[in-house]
Amino acid sequence: MKRLCSLVLALALCLGLCVPAGAAEFSDVPAGHAFYGGILYCAENGIAGGYSDGTFQPSKTVTRNNFVVMLSRAFFADDLAEYNTETYLKYGTFVPNSMALFVNGILRNTSFETIFKNSQEMNQGISRYDMAQLMTNIMTKKGFAAGEAEKAAAVSQITDYSSIPSQYRDAVANVYALGIIGGYSDGTFGGEVTMNRGQAAVVIYRMTQAVPVEAPAPETPADPEPETPSTPTTPETPSTPAAGTLTNGKAITETNITEILNQLKSQYPAGTSFVNGYAGLNSGRGPYANCIDKTVKQYIDSDGKKCSTTFGCGGWAAFIADEIFGQTGITWKKTTTSNLRPGDLMIYIDNAGYIEHVAICVGPVDGYATNVRVYVTDASNGGNDYGIDWPRAVTNFSNGSIDCYTAYPD
Repeated sequence: MKRLCSLVLALALCLGLCVPAGAAEFSDVPAGHAFYGGILYCAENGIAGGYSDGTFQPSKTVTRNNFVVMLSRAFFADDLAEYNTETYLKYGTFVPNSMALFVNGILRNTSFETIFKNSQEMNQGISRYDMAQLMTNIMTKKGFAAGEAEKAAAVSQITDYSSIPSQYRDAVANVYALGIIGGYSDGTFGGEVTMNRGQAAVVIYRMTQAVPVEAPAPETPADPEPETPSTPTTPETPSTPAAGTLTNGKAITETNITEILNQLKSQYPAGTSFVNGYAGLNSGRGPYANCIDKTVKQYIDSDGKKCSTTFGCGGWAAFIADEIFGQTGITWKKTTTSNLRPGDLMIYIDNAGYIEHVAICVGPVDGYATNVRVYVTDASNGGNDYGIDWPRAVTNFSNGSIDCYTAYPD
């Protein structure tokens, strides 16, 4: 309760924040501006910068990639250097920032948790729902989220709470209870509304009053350039990775692939929602001729349709494979169940010859050459929930056959 009282007091003083001498000034953010305190705080602390003409443009839409850059600078600055490498920069300049959030579980349950490397998707405006989820994930990780009684009190005040998608309800109640993101005059939360740069700065400032903030990474300029692209950009084509290299820059070995899988397991346990799908390359042509999309789409289901590598098990398998090997420069070649290794592709075929399931192997195989269970990227409930640490023996699919493919060079 003492912490909450201190937070409420801090929030009450938010817009009247005293700015240190020498703070950056923006021609379109006068001292009386509603977002003055938050904007000046973010500028002073290297979280957000202005434009070359001396403006901040507070009413400009803040995109998903803008906001992940701001959040990573504010709360996970120590992690940025690890991901500020060509391995991640080739997807977009914001990707090291989104990786810093991803590995800390901050993107979980947002609408872009599986597409955070896609420039086109990430250049969309961020909704109040996703902003609430990001802030709640940070507060939960750092132990500063609202209590159940506080959230229950908030719920009673949000007039459109019953219409809020279930995945966001706890996050909305949390940020509302602590005053991080409030509602409208009619009592609604309006979660589908997109946020602007000024609002984003104020929300981050409010968060710093409740959550310990890290100093910006040394390479972050004191007055960073604006993180908002002027115009929407088209997705960058990832460069071909060096021969024998994984997305983490390491050689393609069982040990190094298992390291990536273990990291992904902590981010996507069994039951993780995958209803939004995966926006991978999905072309199977040109430089992508050997990508997982082409391999999977050799097969058809009982309706004569090709398996998706965007939704369902095919989409989940494509996402995991791309997280391990990248999207280009990979050749998938046939192997056998007895030679399966972590990261290999498994396509289950029923007795009629139709594709039944797609999975990525994360361990040795049970029922064929060894006695160790295999883990695959599908929850056992048959629905849209996936996770890569859910055990399922290969023998559970004994009503047909398994075609196996590997991306190992040997």
